[in-house]
Amino acid sequence: MTKQAHRYPWIFATLCAILAAALVAGRATPPPRQQPASPVPASLPELQQEIQAILTRNHVPGAGIALVAKDHIIWEGGVGEARLATHTPVTADTMFRLGSITKSFVALALLQLQEQGKIDLNSKLAAVAPMLPFRNPWEATDPVTVAEVLEHTAGFDDMSPSEVYNLSGPEKMDPFDASQRFSQALVSRWPPGTRMAYSNPDYGVAGYLIWKASGLQFDQYIEQNLLQPLGMNVSGFTLTDKMYAQLAQGYDGVPPHPVPYLHIYLGPAGDLKSSPAELAALVQMFLNDGKAGDQQIVSAASIERMEYPETTLAARAGLKEGYGFANAANFSGPVVGHGHDGGIAGFLSSYEYMAHQGVGFVAMINSDSGDAALEAIDHLLARYLLAGQSLPAPPTATIPPDQLAKFTGYYEKENPRNQMTTFLDVLLDGAHVSLSRGQLYLKSGWLGRAQPLVPTGGNQFRLVDQAAPSTIFFRGPDGREVLATAAGEEFFGERRGELWPFLRFVLVHLALFLIATSFVFALWWMPLKLLGRRKGTPGIALRLMPILAGLSLVGAYLILAYTPIWVLGVYTMASVGVWLLTWLFAAFSVLGLVLAWRARWQGVHRGVFWHSLVVILACCGLTIYMAYWHLLGIQLWKP
Repeated sequence: MTKQAHRYPWIFATLCAILAAALVAGRATPPPRQQPASPVPASLPELQQEIQAILTRNHVPGAGIALVAKDHIIWEGGVGEARLATHTPVTADTMFRLGSITKSFVALALLQLQEQGKIDLNSKLAAVAPMLPFRNPWEATDPVTVAEVLEHTAGFDDMSPSEVYNLSGPEKMDPFDASQRFSQALVSRWPPGTRMAYSNPDYGVAGYLIWKASGLQFDQYIEQNLLQPLGMNVSGFTLTDKMYAQLAQGYDGVPPHPVPYLHIYLGPAGDLKSSPAELAALVQMFLNDGKAGDQQIVSAASIERMEYPETTLAARAGLKEGYGFANAANFSGPVVGHGHDGGIAGFLSSYEYMAHQGVGFVAMINSDSGDAALEAIDHLLARYLLAGQSLPAPPTATIPPDQLAKFTGYYEKENPRNQMTTFLDVLLDGAHVSLSRGQLYLKSGWLGRAQPLVPTGGNQFRLVDQAAPSTIFFRGPDGREVLATAAGEEFFGERRGELWPFLRFVLVHLALFLIATSFVFALWWMPLKLLGRRKGTPGIALRLMPILAGLSLVGAYLILAYTPIWVLGVYTMASVGVWLLTWLFAAFSVLGLVLAWRARWQGVHRGVFWHSLVVILACCGLTIYMAYWHLLGIQLWKP
């Protein structure tokens, strides 16, 4: 056992060396060669078969689809089942909950009202809605504007679990009342108009602004001025009998199990219901620059304003694409598309259109755990619609290697979507930019794979498979170099030294590894103790403390990973369990440190003592980290 104790420092040093080698190797490793894409379906039946294969692979019951051109519907219909219990097929008229696609209609409503002279979207939020309980420490120099609310650049936080689903209040909550409930989220976390961070409460504010400008509740205004003119006569916010009869059952998990219909607090952020056939009218309106039939819903200028961001530092530095007014760029296809996606209990959905090619699509599935399925369907539909079209070559420029070197470094994420999970953002989501053999590489996280950045001119870049610039480097107001990306969940990071972020990453994972070793060690000594072969063995309590601390941490993680958010957001055994287990983790960690101090004089075996001490110190380090991020005793049922 004495020799075993002397091996522990070598074990820890070896682990750190392995981690360091993996990190260094991953910094500028070229990505694997892309596999050739599967053939594009040659006909609608083949397309439907491919969609069904995607659904089957991902355990998703059904999908509603619409393929759209500027002047006609190419195809609309369904694949799979809307309700498994009755084997009801999905059709073009099957209703789905749209989630955040609702935001596109809210933004369109405010653009309409601006055209009518009833609101100025560039005005200060405080001037338009002085009663709103928002706070901005930079209001004197950088006031929040309505446009920043619509582009998610006001700096407001996203929802906590208790602020998503309304399980006890009225079916509908007035947006102003919801803003009172969300007042803790309506605080600017950085100067407004600098970076984008998706925030559902932004669109609760936007729903209230519709009422301020029009005198109608947001749902009434949207139904009268958008849904009806577009011919979306069944779509709406209120779950009518007719709508319920056509509504698909939402599912979750593998195998799929039904999810109840849950009301939400922020109706303007995600409560619209529609079908593929009716939502196709929205896509056609975008393809026709705001026109539906003979009626101009909004002007072509408003559509353009909706598509391209203006309020971020990246946009002002020259990056054209990104998240506009509830309309986001999608870089994953051979051309840049625009649209929005959405998710809500039991459902995922998306719409996208390629304006220059004159085509678009709607895709809806009745499973909220089918992200991979929806992404695959979206990609398949885009390829099918663009097959045979002559597509422009993506932009490319040449920049000398000595000019590329100035962009290298580590960029720490500075735009967390949810303040509660910032600890994960700073730990895992930093960006590394490196230069190898004249090629610039971008890597997300410490162990991600580096991807080549293709110069497109000046300080803008794109990834190899992207059709337009998605990444820009510029100097921020404080003089630091900034990296901003417009693809996916937008990234905004300032260049910083990477030593501490690297050590933080290694130490947290090393602590988790050490805690795991206490379980492995227990597989040896616990059976011996139970069989009576370790009678009178000192230090049992010392050995148990890291195990109990680890079990508390694992228990909290399992509850968070496998409990629906609507259960975590109210006072239940699950949410109380997370609160209790995080406190127990801290308590067992501190108690273990006390026992380790006392064990120095109690004849505990040297190897047992040093192993237990190191693991307990790891637990205490994690306790400090969790306390810093306010994760001890977290009360998920509170706003």
